[in-house]
Amino acid sequence: MSGFYEPSEIDEALTNYFDMQDYSEEIRVSIVSRYRAVKEQEGTIDSVLAGLAVGWDLSRMGRAEINILRQAVYEILYDEDIPEKVAANEAVELAKKYGGAEASGFVNGILGKVIRKNHESDI
Repeated sequence: MSGFYEPSEIDEALTNYFDMQDYSEEIRVSIVSRYRAVKEQEGTIDSVLAGLAVGWDLSRMGRAEINILRQAVYEILYDEDIPEKVAANEAVELAKKYGGAEASGFVNGILGKVIRKNHESDI
């Protein structure tokens, strides 16, 4: 979400994607809203990830992995409508589908730390 594309490129990519899908306007608005919400908290989310991904520089993570983690951390920290474990499980499934060979275990480990730290109020 950060550093890979300019905002206008994201808007164009979303428009192109939506043109290929049969989504209602409500779903389209929801997707764009979520993207913007995650983007708005990206600095905080990346700080959380950097503090918990010991031995990993965020710039070394694959695009899929970092963006899956950002989405899940946003849901865990800011979206009270999504249970933490659901956010983590969905992220692990996305990592299995779109990430590298060991991505799901990595994502699961990081999100487990996020959930524990969040319960300890250390985030």
